[in-house]
Amino acid sequence: MKRKIIKQGHNTLTVTLPSEWTKRFNIGAGSEIEVNERDNGLFISTEKNHSEKRTEFDINGMDIPTIWKYFMGVYREGYDEVMVKFSPDLRLESPYKFFTQHKLDLKYGKEREKKKVLEFFHELINRFIGFEIVDYGKNFVLIKEMTEPTSKEFDIALRRVFLLIEQMGQETCEALKTNNPKNLSHIHDIDINLDKFQDYCIRILNKNGNKENRKTSLFFSILYFLELTGDEFKNIAHHLVYDFSDKTDFKNIRHIADSVKEQLDLYYDLFYKFDREKINRISEIDAKRYFDVLNVYKRTKMDGEKEIFHHLRVIARYINSLLELRIEMEF
Repeated sequence: MKRKIIKQGHNTLTVTLPSEWTKRFNIGAGSEIEVNERDNGLFISTEKNHSEKRTEFDINGMDIPTIWKYFMGVYREGYDEVMVKFSPDLRLESPYKFFTQHKLDLKYGKEREKKKVLEFFHELINRFIGFEIVDYGKNFVLIKEMTEPTSKEFDIALRRVFLLIEQMGQETCEALKTNNPKNLSHIHDIDINLDKFQDYCIRILNKNGNKENRKTSLFFSILYFLELTGDEFKNIAHHLVYDFSDKTDFKNIRHIADSVKEQLDLYYDLFYKFDREKINRISEIDAKRYFDVLNVYKRTKMDGEKEIFHHLRVIARYINSLLELRIEMEF
């Protein structure tokens, strides 16, 4: 249907709403509606159309990684309310048992006391922005979103993802230069923080999309590769902390790490301010490293060092994929 634009005053333009639509949703003078930008259009909705998404699942019989997968699934998908059910006598280990604490548990043979489910979920939801426990009983926990995510929050969270990856890259290069890998023992915590903001970005995209609708799928892909990049830095940190002594000299792979870090810095800059010269510079670094890879690999003697070398090359491939996606956003 077509509507004419009506000018009111000096700067105000208005458009009439279809009478049948306003009657169906009981909209009159003073009523509030939602107006969201979508590419070259506007999407108008009522509060009735914006009903909350609710779901529930039972965690009995699930291990901790599976509970994480279920919870991340409903969070990313944009559910507003989650009912988690369980047996009253269920006890669980820390939700971070298989993330930051597990390696220490193995190293020192430390047994951690199992938690009540409510205590378990108090720890778990700290990882998910906007979620809070609002009710609980002997066999359930009710979790709800307490804030409505916006496109502005998406921009803030995405930039935070970039900055955390920048931090991981910087600290990895410093550890290789100073031959002090133990300084990376906290990288797991940075990666958990990165995943928290990445999940929040995905949640906002699933709930609201992007104001330029065609870019929504591109942002999903960009976030996916950023998460994988963070995981590779986490893997590098794991090898450096647990597989090497403090006296190890990483001279064979230092310049590879520095070149990857330079590419990350360039990509971060051009993501927010598109720059063809920076794209060319990333490609130059990539080409130079490509022809140097065989020589570096021959000089690299230790298996652990070769493993780090492999992770750095994987990060370089992810940067190239991210670069392709960023270029696509320009068209």
